[in-house]
Amino acid sequence: MYHLIKHGLFVIIILLGVAENCNSQIQGSLTDSETGSPIPFANIAYNKGKAGTITDLNGQFTINTVSVDTIQISSLGYHTTTFHISQIESPAHLQLQPKTIELQGVDVFPGENPALVIMQKVLDNSSENNPDLASNYSCIVYHKMTFSLDIPDTLSTPDSTEQRFIDINRSNHLLLMESLSEKAHKVPDKTSEKIISGRVSGFKDPALAILPGLIQPFGFYSPEIELMSIKHLNPISKSGLKNYLFLLEDTLIEKGDSLFYITYQPRRRSNIKPLTGSFHIHKKTWGIRYLKAKSALSTSPYIIDISQSYDRVEKQWFPSELKSNLIIKPGEGFNSLPYAMAGNAKSIVTAVDLNPDLSKKKFSNIILEDKMPRNTGNIRSLRYEPLTAKDSSTYHLLDSIGKANNLDNIIRLQKELIRGYIPAGKFLIDMKHLIGYNQFEGLKLGLGLWTGPDLTKNLSLGGYYTRSFKAEMNNYGGGGKWKPSQKSRTQIETTFNHDMHSTGAFNFYHGSVLQLDEQLQELSVSIKDREERFLASAQTSLGTLSGKAFFSWSDVTPVRTYSFMPDATSPEAPFETMETGIRLRWAPGEKLTSTAFGLLPEPTNGLKLWVNIIKGTEKQEESKNNFTKLESQLEKSFRTGPASRTTVRVSAGMIDGWNNPGNIYSYFGTFEPVSVEVPGLFATMAPNEFAADQFLMTTFNHRIALRQNHPGNFKPEINFMTKAGWGVIASDYPDTIDSFEKGFYESGLIFDNLLQVLFIKYGFGAHYRYGPYQKTDVLDNWSFRVSISFSL
Repeated sequence: MYHLIKHGLFVIIILLGVAENCNSQIQGSLTDSETGSPIPFANIAYNKGKAGTITDLNGQFTINTVSVDTIQISSLGYHTTTFHISQIESPAHLQLQPKTIELQGVDVFPGENPALVIMQKVLDNSSENNPDLASNYSCIVYHKMTFSLDIPDTLSTPDSTEQRFIDINRSNHLLLMESLSEKAHKVPDKTSEKIISGRVSGFKDPALAILPGLIQPFGFYSPEIELMSIKHLNPISKSGLKNYLFLLEDTLIEKGDSLFYITYQPRRRSNIKPLTGSFHIHKKTWGIRYLKAKSALSTSPYIIDISQSYDRVEKQWFPSELKSNLIIKPGEGFNSLPYAMAGNAKSIVTAVDLNPDLSKKKFSNIILEDKMPRNTGNIRSLRYEPLTAKDSSTYHLLDSIGKANNLDNIIRLQKELIRGYIPAGKFLIDMKHLIGYNQFEGLKLGLGLWTGPDLTKNLSLGGYYTRSFKAEMNNYGGGGKWKPSQKSRTQIETTFNHDMHSTGAFNFYHGSVLQLDEQLQELSVSIKDREERFLASAQTSLGTLSGKAFFSWSDVTPVRTYSFMPDATSPEAPFETMETGIRLRWAPGEKLTSTAFGLLPEPTNGLKLWVNIIKGTEKQEESKNNFTKLESQLEKSFRTGPASRTTVRVSAGMIDGWNNPGNIYSYFGTFEPVSVEVPGLFATMAPNEFAADQFLMTTFNHRIALRQNHPGNFKPEINFMTKAGWGVIASDYPDTIDSFEKGFYESGLIFDNLLQVLFIKYGFGAHYRYGPYQKTDVLDNWSFRVSISFSL
């Protein structure tokens, strides 16, 4: 009996201890007092700073209150606040007041900055702590993102319709997206991520579910951090240590480990695309434990801040949770509403394996690929966390609205617009034949119509008609295009055209990616020949090598004399050509994202090489000749500073065996006294002013972005450009042809991004012609240019 009582008392004592321990804990959440949004990675210190904890990504925390009277909570951008334990009940709902004014930090220290010393150690140890460099890995990532309107609670006297809209917004999201991806990485730079499941509220097609994983990078050790397609200088980089101010705010103890809490902001005189935020650095390993980063460039329609949490997996720091908060300003971007749009994304990393069996065959230059089935039901069994009541309500409401209004047509429209078409029932309208302009033909209007996948699946048949009003000519053509699938990089095409042909041009293969340069070149065309042409081609891609093989037959009728033949009194005689060739593009190191909307290349400074090899036969009157064309282009960009980039391009070509001036190289320039900037061609050389059957062109472009870290929307960019070219006539031609064997030179200065309207940037500048072919009249050597480019 004694032993029973003894053991019974022992159990009771243990239970009382457990109960006491439970009662000595406070669990709660920390939020912004104005917005109500959670505050991640806030510092909670007690016992005079000798102990503490940190809120998680959702602002949640747990405090062991034994021998604790007060806690002090601090976070970047908020007033530090002290709370008395006696006044806090569990679950606690604590709030911090955001700072309305934050002064710039002081750049001068009396001695060595301890925060900078710590960050130098973080950089020195980054190869050991960076998951992409430390080991191979595989993992599963669950992504979730919601969009809602940020409607203030203080909205004055809304009418009944507006109030109903506000009530719907409070109980439902505007949009909810989920996806699950399988991610694998092989040291040092092989990455593969496949989106295997997804769902988007209101849509049967889950194509948009790829977006949450694109907002922020997986990890924070690259020299540049890309947020919403804008590259920011990483504080953890050699250049970042020089351009950011670091402050050691506190040292915290978490589970027996010391964490350095360091805030950072750009130095006042730094010319960078900056971030502001904070790090929690693990003292023993100098690895990132937690981080916060915010980008709020005044010229961007977005404000975005991210948070990342790293956990130890087999002694290796690895991302565990990623969170993004995206604010789309009212009336900017695609948000035309009077309220800001708030997007909240969360990614949870699970099933981490640091010793996976990975073969090289698993990887290609496609780093992110949409493999989602169109049936979205399997996300239910794959999602990492259950839906909230608001999530479930959103799916129920928006799915019914989407079904009733066939919202999937929006997805279809977006897909086809990117490819250059407008959906019209089961047909597609070709946008490039609706309207056009060049100096020779003037205004062009017409219509191109092709069958869509609903009618002929992967085969598209169609044709077009246009009218050139200045040239008073009718143009038409048609053909067929076949792709094994919508995502395929292979396409077979046959076409026949009765149209106008630009003389003397040389083109390189770019695949299906729209090239703004080629569209702008068309504006300056001053001479075209009438052409009937049959073309058969097949294009595909093998990793970083892509290309097109083709056969063409052309019957060309010149309609004007060429400018490079000043003594000619009548147009050249008609001629016929047959060509067989291949156009290749090689971009080693280039990365692609494969989506339902097409292939999206990742911006890179890497090498790009183009090669054209063409064999053919020309016939004119009684003569017949075989010829060979060899053309090549090399381009490489260099990051020469946090705000500057230099690009070098070299182009060359030769024709061997051709003796007809109707098709030699002559479209080297786009001169007009005032015109649109066309990269790659001479600005002060007129189209067809010179000709050559062998040429070499070089372009040097040094771009410097100014005032990146300054307030206001004025963020100009300066482009210093120098171009040089040499062209010779090596074959025997019947008439005199002007060439530029002595060397043609020009230099220019373009002030870009002087004005931005929506996503289009405008600038202004000028180019000057000098050297052996400088003109007598000074003004004739100048060309003033308006620059146009796209930007988020």
